[in-house]
Amino acid sequence: MKKFQFSMQKILDLKQNVLDAEKNRLGQLQGRRRQLEDEIAALNRASCDIAMEMRDAQATGITIAELMGFNARRSNIRLQLEDLAKKRADIQKNIEKQTLVVVEASREVSKFEKIEERQLEIYRETEKKAEAARIEDMIVTNVTRRSAV
Repeated sequence: MKKFQFSMQKILDLKQNVLDAEKNRLGQLQGRRRQLEDEIAALNRASCDIAMEMRDAQATGITIAELMGFNARRSNIRLQLEDLAKKRADIQKNIEKQTLVVVEASREVSKFEKIEERQLEIYRETEKKAEAARIEDMIVTNVTRRSAV
């Protein structure tokens, strides 16, 4: 009997390739989100450093120009943090959308894998029946030969 071959293998392969591509896109988005979170953490540390530097300077005496400089630096960081927070929110929305795309692609692949399993099961049952028929035929042939002798 011929070897099992899934009749929709090309479609399954295509669906698997689509799933892999969508997972890759999701991974890229998650990587970008991690990068933004790292940038946000770095800016928060920088803001704390500036605040500590400003307190130290105030303890020893500071001019208004220096104080304005510290405040300008902190204000700049605050603006950058707001911008990064917006970008992170946008990426989070994209991640949620992409997750839905990946789930749908996974369902598609799963559907075809189930069809493949059913076809394999039918193939095995057919193979068992053919083997049983072949054995039965051999037995009948042997019995016929013996009774002819």
